[in-house]
Amino acid sequence: MSAMKFVLVLHAHMPYVRAHGVWPFGEETLYEVMAETYLPLARALDRLWSDGVPAPITLGLTPILLEQLADPDVRAGFVRYAEDRLERARADLERYRGGALETSAAFQLRFWEETREAYEAYRRDLPQAFRRAQERGQIELITSSATHGYSPLLGYEEALNAQVRTGTHTYRRHFELDPVGYWLPEMAYRPAGPWTPPLEGPPAGYRPGVDDVLMEAGLRYAFTDAALVEGGEPVGPYGRSEERGEGERVFRVLELASGLRMLARSRETSLVVWSADHGYPGDPAYREFHRKDPESGLHHWRVTSRRTDLGGKAPYDPEAAFARTHAHADHFAHLLAELAQRHPGGVTTAAYDAELFGHWWFEGVAWIEQVFRRLAGHPVEAATAREAVQEPALSIALPEGSWGEGGDHRVWLNDATRDYWRTVYRAEAEMIEASRRCQGERVRVLRQMMRELLLLEASDWPFLIHTGQAADYARERYREHARAFFALAEALRTHATPAELAELERRDNPFPEANPRLYLPRGT
Repeated sequence: MSAMKFVLVLHAHMPYVRAHGVWPFGEETLYEVMAETYLPLARALDRLWSDGVPAPITLGLTPILLEQLADPDVRAGFVRYAEDRLERARADLERYRGGALETSAAFQLRFWEETREAYEAYRRDLPQAFRRAQERGQIELITSSATHGYSPLLGYEEALNAQVRTGTHTYRRHFELDPVGYWLPEMAYRPAGPWTPPLEGPPAGYRPGVDDVLMEAGLRYAFTDAALVEGGEPVGPYGRSEERGEGERVFRVLELASGLRMLARSRETSLVVWSADHGYPGDPAYREFHRKDPESGLHHWRVTSRRTDLGGKAPYDPEAAFARTHAHADHFAHLLAELAQRHPGGVTTAAYDAELFGHWWFEGVAWIEQVFRRLAGHPVEAATAREAVQEPALSIALPEGSWGEGGDHRVWLNDATRDYWRTVYRAEAEMIEASRRCQGERVRVLRQMMRELLLLEASDWPFLIHTGQAADYARERYREHARAFFALAEALRTHATPAELAELERRDNPFPEANPRLYLPRGT
């Protein structure tokens, strides 16, 4: 029997923050993850390639993230941000010279010098850095919905189709290839069948499954959560009498009735990294995310212990911290070997938000690099998702759900977000009607309406409202896009010239190929 395949999937996504504030929420949140996650990951891939170490990472770059990383204003803004951090690091080193924080301050200075130099070496173009890694056969890049819209709750089939198709068009423009893999936003799925909208607005009726829409767009595989797989109904030859047990399904390639193949995120590889009780990032040596220097805003302390309050954190020792990534990579490789013994010939999928590595867990990208160095010659075969889904598949019918709390939609649809969804449904209905009424007429206005709708539909806004992380910012953002959308719609109805059109095109400028025809009935 063949060796077990290991698939590492990193889902990179940030909401549209360009030209929508700087701090505490806005462009600087993007710059932080560029410096701490995306740029270090590109550099790690280059090192592994130079050393001849395979690193077949499956990397999802959401279309709205791609658009921002490639935007000239964002690229220039990141350079200014890096220069600012470099000056802060210099000041910290002078302030802490001879003290307990000198080692950390010196490390910060080197980090920001190297960050600035590396970004310039990549010609300020991170999408193209990842494109080169794909072109040399090192990694696989996959796509997602245009703005990470929450697929099962979008009110109209046309709205879901526009999210998916705009995502594939954006991928094609940046990488000159057709995407095959797709990240379901929030791993949220809805099968085909009768659908009753959760709120007033969209009509009830039969809806195709999310997988049907993906297949029609030319996509061939996606990812799901273990909980949905274990709650699904096997419909193939293994059936309910399968002696291998339901847990075995997570280590199989799955196939839905539409033909879309699925890989399920395994609990074992998820918990060992991100468990609140014993996950790697909680190691005492790693850098503490939450404590920042009161003057510079830089990080100079380590986790120390979970029970230590922020004021009691010990100074950060980067050499000791990065040494721990080796030990944790050894542990992870050992776990994979154990899984391979239990699931010979299977597939284990470790799927994470990319920003957890480097940004939240500062040493996380170094850990990823060390894992692949240990897997060279390991009994487990590291593979891209596209390679893994070629294995024989188990036919299955998945239930509706997500990877969120409770496995359902409660994180995105709840009492605090009902106004958001009512607004989305009104805008979707208006977009469909305007596209049918005005095709070929004033397409510039229609395109900007589409951009505002796509930005309104981002799953980030209800998520941030629910978690309270940035609830006021999220409400301001979705209402801002809604105001812009409905102002344009009114101008379209009255044949007026929208005074704000040019300004909106400058502010909200992703998806130059925005195609309002995607909101027309099929076959139009």
